[in-house]
Amino acid sequence: MLAAFCLWLCAACVDKPSDPGATGRAGAADLFSAWPGDESFRLAAEPSLVVGLDESLPLGRVSGAVFVGDGIAIADVQSHEVLILDAAGRLLSRHGRNGEGPGEYKNLAGIARHADGLITWDAYHFRATLLDASGGYVGETKLRPLGRERSRIVGAFGNSVLHEISQPGFPGTGAIGPMEVRQPVAYEIARLSDGEVVFEDTLPGLEQWAARESDGAGGFKHGGPGVIFGRTAVSAVTDRYAYLATTDSITITRYDEAGTAEEVSFEQPLESAEAAWVRLVRDTMRANLESRGPGQLVIGGRNFIEVITEFRLGLLEDLPARPTLPAFSAMKGGADGLLWIREYPDPLQDQVVWVGFSEGWERKKRIVMPASLRIVDTLDFAEDRVLVRAEGAHDESLIEVYEIER
Repeated sequence: MLAAFCLWLCAACVDKPSDPGATGRAGAADLFSAWPGDESFRLAAEPSLVVGLDESLPLGRVSGAVFVGDGIAIADVQSHEVLILDAAGRLLSRHGRNGEGPGEYKNLAGIARHADGLITWDAYHFRATLLDASGGYVGETKLRPLGRERSRIVGAFGNSVLHEISQPGFPGTGAIGPMEVRQPVAYEIARLSDGEVVFEDTLPGLEQWAARESDGAGGFKHGGPGVIFGRTAVSAVTDRYAYLATTDSITITRYDEAGTAEEVSFEQPLESAEAAWVRLVRDTMRANLESRGPGQLVIGGRNFIEVITEFRLGLLEDLPARPTLPAFSAMKGGADGLLWIREYPDPLQDQVVWVGFSEGWERKKRIVMPASLRIVDTLDFAEDRVLVRAEGAHDESLIEVYEIER
């Protein structure tokens, strides 16, 4: 109770009267709107640096990238390598290869900062590898394997990592008609010294409209699209804390290395979802599915991609939509030490706002970005730059750096 009171008091003291505050305070406004004296910025129109266009340094399939010092560290799952670049994009060193041994990878699924160095995640071996700031091998920790679930390292803080485990596919067996499915997402805080789990929690995952049907060849086709304006679990890590929440409301729980929790709730008015927005989302999903070409895989005499496309198009007919937009859409811990929270834009918005919070829950900075910049492609925030994953004209992987401008 004392910790919760101190956290509430801190939020109450640092904000201006017009600023949205913690639950219990009156006069809440939109958390993502400008506030008096705020530090409002936007991204430059063009990137100051693009990595991957130069034939001397092509990128395969990027699974993550972070700012490290003045440079950038990139995880390339295709080449099984970590690339260390300086601020100008010049290659300083590269580490890793395909293999089973120390410093080798089978599925280099992510990268994060750790103290003065880096940590990588091999989702095949369930192994976290510690690197120094130049990419050199330091050591590794094996986390407990968890079957066929998808896993990733959200980030590292202190001597711990936040591990996220999500269940793929559709639960149960046999044919099941369309229904709402919300698979749980599990989180663990594990020590890097010995892999011991010190904290576990489960949050509801993405709201989906899914089904399982026979494919006519002895198997099943299953899955489905996300509910329009549906909610999901989100997570982030800064230098000292891990953060968990769902996008239903801006209630965020912060954990230290021991798993001790502190909770803060911000009042945020939910915007009603207009019928035109629902139609636009459904029509866009349909157009994307119909634009897909057939693949090379044929099962039971039918093209696999065509079968799946027909299956998903059928699910769109009765795809549910939530009556309000989610309270927010994502969280991200930045190299600048801030916790960044992204608004949920309506489908007609061409810009989206990220707000950076200090450890005392003070709103420190506000950045306006193109709404077309996807959540998963906004990789890191520094004091004056943002790191972005992009695709080139020929679908090649690119890493871009955008300057932050006032």
